[in-house]
Amino acid sequence: MTRLEVPARGHVLAALACGWLTAAGLCLCYLGVGRLIDQVVSEGAIDWRAPALMGAGIALAVAGVLGQGGASGKGEAAAEISVRARIHRSILARGPHGDPHAAGGPVTGSLASLATDGAARVAAWRGGFLGRLIASVTTPLVVVAIVAVAVDAAWAAALLAVVVAVPVVVGGFQRLFRASTAAYQTQSRRLAALFLESVQGLRLLALLGAAERQSRLLAAESERQRRATMRLLAGNQLVLLITDVVFYGALIGAGTAVALARNASGAISLGTAVALVLISLLLTEPISVVGQFFYIAMTGRAAERQVLHALAGTGRSAAVPPPAAGDGGAAVELVAVTAGHGDGPAVLEGIDLRVAHGEMVALVGPSGSGKSTLLSVVAGELAPRAGTIRLSAPDGGPARPVLVPQRAWLFTGTIAGNLRLADPAADEQRLWSVLRQAHLAAEVQAMPGGLGARVGEEGLTLSGGQAQRLALARALLADAGVLLLDEPTSHIDTRSERLIIDSLRRLRGTRTILVATHSAALIGGADRVIEIADARAVAR
Repeated sequence: MTRLEVPARGHVLAALACGWLTAAGLCLCYLGVGRLIDQVVSEGAIDWRAPALMGAGIALAVAGVLGQGGASGKGEAAAEISVRARIHRSILARGPHGDPHAAGGPVTGSLASLATDGAARVAAWRGGFLGRLIASVTTPLVVVAIVAVAVDAAWAAALLAVVVAVPVVVGGFQRLFRASTAAYQTQSRRLAALFLESVQGLRLLALLGAAERQSRLLAAESERQRRATMRLLAGNQLVLLITDVVFYGALIGAGTAVALARNASGAISLGTAVALVLISLLLTEPISVVGQFFYIAMTGRAAERQVLHALAGTGRSAAVPPPAAGDGGAAVELVAVTAGHGDGPAVLEGIDLRVAHGEMVALVGPSGSGKSTLLSVVAGELAPRAGTIRLSAPDGGPARPVLVPQRAWLFTGTIAGNLRLADPAADEQRLWSVLRQAHLAAEVQAMPGGLGARVGEEGLTLSGGQAQRLALARALLADAGVLLLDEPTSHIDTRSERLIIDSLRRLRGTRTILVATHSAALIGGADRVIEIADARAVAR
């Protein structure tokens, strides 16, 4: 796919037609002005045809301007909705266990930037600006054709030579500044991604003592963004300068010179000469659109390429390789695994760990010791720097992990909608089944709407315990063989902690469970306890 399909073609064609209508109306108005001047100069009677021609031209021009504005606005809205929906569908189609995170940079922030700012830029280009751009290139040809037929062919031929050069030169400048545009888009997405990931991981950064280093990194990325923006704006200003000086001067100068020469030779009247000069001014208006909106075209096309890469799954670099399938002897096996975040020091070093099928293992240790990092490595969200990870089903095939983070990620929508992120095809019977396993079914039944009860942004309508149990139910719906939980009882009430612990005890033996925790009750229910200390794993 080399071009992004958006439902804006009708709006683009309408904007194009309205641009032609505006130009034709102004041509009629200026010709009417010329006829009126001739009547005044000749001291003859002023008949109704000149004012009528002017009035008709003004009416057509006003209708064209209003129509083009409405068509561009509707096209931009339709394009933005379509592009954003396609990005969202692509993300949801991959599911929570789809393509892994990129090792080269934060993915969540990049997708957020692409689905918001990127979609808006594509829409501004394809839905709002494209119709005006085509009109700006073709309307002068329409005007020249009208003048050639209605007034003077020689004057039309002189202007045609200048008009034809407009798209060639503009296209050349667009190619000239394509590199700076791409650099700006890439840096913009990188900064947005890094900022979002930093905010999301603020607690972990503080615990690791890396907040100051991350702040310096954000400052450096912001400075790169500023430089990329200034390079892009400099290119845009150069295009404006070329447009203003060369084309304005060429069109107005050529139009005026030819009009005066033709009038001096007696080929056209004074009023017609004035009308032709005014029409030469008219030809500069569509050209000014290219200069005014050149920034939109450059950034929009760059954003469109990035959206296409994202939809095709090629917009990421060096994806985290999935854990290898073992021989079925153990559900989880880590051999000499070393891992860390970014360019920082190793959080885990030389970790060896073997977890049997159906075993529940508690990972303990002080905050920042690496428990969450170990779970991220097993989940495939963080690439190890060294070592081997194997996940096996009891039959020896590959096992799929599912991670329940310390803070449950819930989205605006319904209970059912949040659950079906794990399995879009799940029926209500399965939804109620996993809710019962998470000890949440009775509370959901009591909510207005049941499974259709609304969940506020980030689960604000639920208590912390309900949100965590809903996240557990969603993980169970994924039917993964390895269940990973990061501090599932750290920020919830005592009752919810007791219910979650009971759920995990009932699951023991049916799923392989690794849980990072400080809870004495949860540790007491585990089959085995592994302490993470000094970047090492020690059985206890």
